[in-house]
Amino acid sequence: MQITPINKLIYEDWLLKKHYAKRLCSISYSFGLYINKIIKGVITFGMPPSSTLAKSISGEKYAKNVLELNRLITDDNLPKNSLSQFVSKSIKLLKKPTIIVSFADPNVNHSGYIYQATNFIYTGMSSNTHQFIDKDGKEFHFRNIGHYQKNNKLNVKLVKRRNNEESINRKDIANFLRLHKKDYTAKKLDNIFGYKDTAAHWFRLDAGFSFPTVDDWSKLKELLKFNNQYDSIMLDYKYVPDPQEIIKKLQLKKQTILGKHRYIYIHADKKDKRDVLKNFKLKKLAYPKDKNKNYISDVNISNQMLLV
Repeated sequence: MQITPINKLIYEDWLLKKHYAKRLCSISYSFGLYINKIIKGVITFGMPPSSTLAKSISGEKYAKNVLELNRLITDDNLPKNSLSQFVSKSIKLLKKPTIIVSFADPNVNHSGYIYQATNFIYTGMSSNTHQFIDKDGKEFHFRNIGHYQKNNKLNVKLVKRRNNEESINRKDIANFLRLHKKDYTAKKLDNIFGYKDTAAHWFRLDAGFSFPTVDDWSKLKELLKFNNQYDSIMLDYKYVPDPQEIIKKLQLKKQTILGKHRYIYIHADKKDKRDVLKNFKLKKLAYPKDKNKNYISDVNISNQMLLV
């Protein structure tokens, strides 16, 4: 058995044809599992899907050290312990310190036993999410809407989008609004703004926080009489094609996706590992023991030889 870095020419077919997701993802590191010099599996690591996820593990200090183990696929009927050795030895090829997060998807009957076998920390279920399905019943990733926003290909109306919203400190904004909301309850603000169950999210300090829109911020400022402290970032916007209009034109349907089992592994020397654990923000829970069902693929990938 050998584990070695591989390039896109090798892993692309495995991810697009053999992995159940059938799409590429953010990939920073990729390794192949070779047995008798023939490739039998692929594992990839990349940037986590959001900066919020990275910060939620051990805070801002280690957010840049977080990688997601985002694809793991092998041939069936490998020798015993091949998969756990593949995961463990691949992680050892990453620089230290690295915090690895990975998800096991119960929507496809995965519980994450491979992560349990390799001593990952189990931290419970992620929140339910949504995904879009196109008119042919295929998954449509939300990021692809950006392709239709370029040059406004579908000729939809333009809406305001705040610049660099992902870099704004959410807790700072929530605390600022909490300080100035006076006697206005979330329900009362919803009535004023014509929303339902929206205003409460402007004041949340957890992952449930959401930003007021640019126009909502201006209206809040007039209503609550707060100062200009955050105007430079909250009112900094540009016009972009309306994503909701794009969704309608493409006839996309939203469906709920159950949360996934979330596992964490700390690849670090003793000193850094102690510090990561000291700052660890997630609960450490007992491993789930749901019934696991292996994903079986009948796709054969050409067996590239390992050249020595």
